[in-house]
This record gives sequence, structure tokens and C-alpha cells, in this order.
Amino acid sequence: MKHLYIKIFLAVLVIVSCSKDSDEDYGQNSSQSNVQTTTNNSTGSTTGTSTSTSTGNSTSTSTGNSTSTSSSQGDTFDRGSILANYSENIIIPRYNTFKTSMDNLKNSIETFVNSPNSDNYDALQSDWIDSYKKWQYVEVFNISKAEEIMYGLKMNTYPVSKERTDNNIDEGKTDLTNPNDWSAQGFPGLDYMLHGIGETKDAVIELYNSESKYGNYLLTLGSVMNENTIQVVDDWTTYKDVFNSSFNNTATSAFNMMVNDFVYYFEKGLRTNKIGIPAGRFSSTPLPDKIEAYYYSKNSFGNLSKTLALEARKGAEELFLGLNSDGVEGPSYKSYLDYLETEIGTNVKTKLEEASIRIDDLQDNFLTQIAENNTLMLVAFDALQTIVVNLKTDMLSNFNIAVDYTDADGD
Repeated sequence: MKHLYIKIFLAVLVIVSCSKDSDEDYGQNSSQSNVQTTTNNSTGSTTGTSTSTSTGNSTSTSTGNSTSTSSSQGDTFDRGSILANYSENIIIPRYNTFKTSMDNLKNSIETFVNSPNSDNYDALQSDWIDSYKKWQYVEVFNISKAEEIMYGLKMNTYPVSKERTDNNIDEGKTDLTNPNDWSAQGFPGLDYMLHGIGETKDAVIELYNSESKYGNYLLTLGSVMNENTIQVVDDWTTYKDVFNSSFNNTATSAFNMMVNDFVYYFEKGLRTNKIGIPAGRFSSTPLPDKIEAYYYSKNSFGNLSKTLALEARKGAEELFLGLNSDGVEGPSYKSYLDYLETEIGTNVKTKLEEASIRIDDLQDNFLTQIAENNTLMLVAFDALQTIVVNLKTDMLSNFNIAVDYTDADGD
């Protein structure tokens, strides 16, 4: 009888032990099942389209582990000082500079439409280039009014839709608020209107002289771009104080949203759209027609896509380091990382310099570069990709901020 009790007791212990192991296995499997990977085969280079892969659960896990030893330091850092430096010394000055260039561009459009000739065309083209370069420094700020009106998508969705633009021209369309018109306006729309409706400057000028519908649509593009810019710039006069004081670590705080916008722009707007998609990094073959300022290169007016990529990289670097237009450094993402006693900020700075070299190694004409030696485009992509890892995984973990966007391009 004694042995029977012992057997019963041992059996109970086995059952309890198995049950405990089963619960632990279930917990692990449940956690793993929360990591989801989605696939998006779209290769359009719109500035607001998400096109990569992310494992939100693994990011949040990394966040908890990485910040556990320095959370007290992180809590005492003045995040508001970063916002104040960014808004007062970087964001608002950049927007004011961009607005001035947009005013010049709008005036040049009106002058050219009123008198389509070679000199006025050259002046308009020069102002288009100047504004497009300055746009690279403000596109990252997708917050407040810019986010509300889909400013980035209206200003720089590329490749331009030739079919949609041609239809709008023929219909004399002036209301471009429909999302389907995002790819028929902005800087890519101007590229088509200046370099795509004809294969030479003389051919383009002749169309403006013979068909008023082209001038009408060009005026519409300039007016819409300028009006949207005024809305965003004016908003910052009142939004600045709200922005500067919104530094809490919450999903909706300005600080967290700005950090996410920066990472998103670097990953999508720069790495993916300007380099990765045209080079075929997300497709079976390269897609050269998806470069920025495509018609400018295609019809041999000049080359701009490399310049825009370099300007975008420089703008991202200055924001990361907290540099104003005079090169004076203030509180920034890097200084925050340095405060947390990590090497991430220094590593990113070094890699940003390396990325500049890799982009500069490319030919001025991306179409030629892709056709003759696409490997160098992929090398430039890889140089940017290493920075994405530091920003999206390491920086966000140390800031204890979760990624607020989903993506599916396998990075």
C-alpha cells in the first residue's frame, strides 16, 4: 500500500511538471506568433508609401532589453531641448528658405506662361532645380499641417503618371486634391511639363506657344504647390510652442513622431525611393524609369537625381547632428545617444560620411549608371541600409520608442 501511495505521488509530480512546461512553451509560441511579416510587391517611389519589412514585436523586445540599464539616464535627458533646437534653428529656417524658393518658382512659371521663350524657360528650369534641391531638406518633416494635408505626397510622388497628367491637361483640371492626382503634380509634375511633353527645349516651348492648355496646367501646378507650402509654413508659427512642449515618451508626442518620421524618411524617402527601387533592390530587374527627376535625364536636359540624393543625405545628417544652416551644433538625436553612453551616434555619423562617398561614386546620370554598372547603385544602397539598422533598431531601442509604421520590403 505504501508503494502505491508513492507511485500516485510521483504521477502527480509528473503531471504538474508537464503542465508547467506546456504553459511555458505556449507562452513562447504565442510571443513568436505575434511577429508578422507582410509582403508588398509595389515598387512605386511615392514619398509616403511604406515598402519594407519590419517585425514590430522584435523591435519592442529589443527596446526593453537595450534600455533597461540606462533608463534612468534616458528619463533625465531634456528631450525638449532637442525639439526647441530643431524647430527654431532647423525646421522653421529650412521652411522659410524653401518658401522663398517656391515664391521664385511660382513667379518664373507665370513669366514663362505669359511669354514662352528660351530665356524664360531657362529661368524657370533653374528655379525648379533650386526648389527641388531645397525640398530635400524639408520633406522629412511630415508632422502637423504637413501630415494633415498630405504635403509630401502632393509635392514629390514619383514616378509621375504621364497618363494622368495628360488627361488633366486635356480636361483643364485645376482641382488636384484627389489622391489619384498626387502623381500628376508637384516637382515630378513640373519635370514632365518642362522636360517630358517634348524631347527638346524648342519642342517644349513650341507647345506652350501653340496650346494654351499646357500653360494653364503649369500655372495650376505652381499655384497648388505654393498654396500648400504657405499652409505648412504658416502653421509652424503657432505649432512651434505645442511642438516644443510635446516631449513625453508617448506614441502621439511630437518627439516620438519626429523620431519615427526621421527614421521613416531615411529608410523610405532616401534609401528606398532614390536608390533601392530604381536599382531593382526590391524587384527582379532594375527600374530606371523610377528615378527622381526622370524626364530631365531621359530627354538629355541634364541630370539631377544624384544631386537630390546627396542633398537628402546631407539634410538627414544635419538633422541627426542638430546642425543649423551655419553649421552650429545643438541638442540632437546624436547628443541624446551620446548622453546614454552609446557608440550609436558616432557610428551613424561615420556611416553617413561613407554613404556620401558611395553616392558620389555614382555617375551624374542614374539612367546610365543603372544600365552600365548597377552594382554601384546597390553598393550605395547597402551603405544607406547599414544606417537604417542603426536608426531603426539601435536608436529607437535606446530612446525606448516603438516603430509607428509597418512595412514589407524585406530589410
